[in-house]
Amino acid sequence: MFSGQLPHYVEPRKLADQGGSIGGQTTVAALPRLSEFEQSQGEPVDVALTFARSDEDGVRSVEGTISTHLVLTCQRCLEPVRCGITARVRLALVWSEDDIDTVPDRFDPWLVTDDKMPLAPLMEEELLLALPLVAMHEQCPTQLPTTTQVEEEEEAASQEQADNPFAILATLKKRDGQE
Repeated sequence: MFSGQLPHYVEPRKLADQGGSIGGQTTVAALPRLSEFEQSQGEPVDVALTFARSDEDGVRSVEGTISTHLVLTCQRCLEPVRCGITARVRLALVWSEDDIDTVPDRFDPWLVTDDKMPLAPLMEEELLLALPLVAMHEQCPTQLPTTTQVEEEEEAASQEQADNPFAILATLKKRDGQE
């Protein structure tokens, strides 16, 4: 069992056969595919994964959670919002694409090799899949315009645009009539 500092590489088959587990922390900065979340680089990423081999069907699997906080853009007010992201991992280990069809429905496939596998891509993929479809504050910190305010502003702008060309014609007509 690994705990504390996460290993960079794991041997999924060996861990599953031994019933091993991995637990620990890293940071968002250690996961290159999450580099776009610039304000979150110092956030801790908590990992708790358990590897197992089923006695009944022999499926090697990994289950657990990967969680962190990421600063996303609120889709209502466009201000930063800190969101808790928790990925629930339920993967079956497969060694070839032909084996993917044999994975039980309760698992997603994880294509592995007999060699050591880097742990970071697994964590990145699971966290990216767990991102919310739409990030929003529960209560936005800035006052959002109401529908009536927006409608009034649009109506005033369209009225002003409609009056502009005729206002020029009116001044020309007045000038011609005064001469």
